[in-house]
Amino acid sequence: MQWRKELGSSLTQSYDKVLAFSLILLFTSLVFNRSAAFIMIGAVVAFVSFSLIYDRLIGKGLTFQNEKHAYKMFPGDRIEVPLSFENQSRLPIINGRFQFKVGSEVQGEKYVVSQGDEWTRYEVPLTVVERGKTEWYVPFEARRRGVTILRDIHYSFPHLLNFHEIFLYYLPFHRLEFIVYPEPLPVYGIEERNHMTLGSQQARLSPFEDPVSPMGTRDYTSSDPFHRIHWKASARKQTLQTKVLEKNWDHTWSIVINLTDPSPGGHLNVASNIEALLSYAAYMCQLATKKGYPFELYINARKIGTPPFYYLPEGNGKEHLQKALEFIARIKARELVISFSVVLHRFDQQLYKPKTVFLLGSQSEEVRRYAHKWSRQKFRVYAVQDQGDFATLQDPLEKEGVYGQS
Repeated sequence: MQWRKELGSSLTQSYDKVLAFSLILLFTSLVFNRSAAFIMIGAVVAFVSFSLIYDRLIGKGLTFQNEKHAYKMFPGDRIEVPLSFENQSRLPIINGRFQFKVGSEVQGEKYVVSQGDEWTRYEVPLTVVERGKTEWYVPFEARRRGVTILRDIHYSFPHLLNFHEIFLYYLPFHRLEFIVYPEPLPVYGIEERNHMTLGSQQARLSPFEDPVSPMGTRDYTSSDPFHRIHWKASARKQTLQTKVLEKNWDHTWSIVINLTDPSPGGHLNVASNIEALLSYAAYMCQLATKKGYPFELYINARKIGTPPFYYLPEGNGKEHLQKALEFIARIKARELVISFSVVLHRFDQQLYKPKTVFLLGSQSEEVRRYAHKWSRQKFRVYAVQDQGDFATLQDPLEKEGVYGQS
């Protein structure tokens, strides 16, 4: 069942009044022997009977489309969302008002009846035809990062016979989602910082070669090392042959984000520049995808499960970028956060190969200790410094020398 029907107390009271009037009229006609009054009583009883039948049947065959769908947008994008209804009843619903609430992540261009900081209520004029489908399009514009849904859905319309209000409250969880990706903000200097190491990614030009992946042979030259000689190929061709090995590299970015601000009392407060931090992360994910680099995300927003924080494993390509942007979009500005120490410790335990590490958010002495440790292990470590509408790179072990600033 999709709807819970409410007829309203005024409608019930009107029936009571009409029936009470009919009983009085019946008693009077019997006492004074007024046969004409029976015609009026019959009309009243018929009216109430038809009204009760209408009350029971109206809205019974009405369904509201509830297919799972996600509209994925960047701030400023516009879409039109179809609201689809199907009425299997012979009774049409005329001059109705379909109402719902949507979070302020998106803003409707029409039908707004009330607006708050977090939610906006909409009212769409809607008439549903008998035994047919009705579709209405509502335009929206993406405003800010986040995820929102349709809530508090109900449909109200006047009673066809007595014009009192009837309410249909939608019961299921509606599965339509608006996912607004963060607006990317540039991080200057990041394109000039590269860290290649031996890995599994193939490359035409790389200082690293995989000794177990020969691509073929070529004629031996005096500069070739002796251990690179391919003896079987040399015997077959009757001249010395050198192994040609497959070139590869690894250039993985680890984006580690601290969403907490330092507090003198040790409390975990959400960073005041959380939106900027997540926008820098979105820019870095886009840039890594453009360059073909794998990347992973560690964010100290609390979640249920293991690990107890937001973690996106290493991956690359457009599909991984879409996962990352949606991952970031789902973090709420008022999200519960976890100590950044937990994230740093977990990240440190999972390091098994050299990577380029980017640290976003406030930095404590503990962050610097980890950065010093990773630097000694031949990692490239950078701190992303918020400069307002853009960010720059800085060595977390130095107070000066910000990359990307003139």
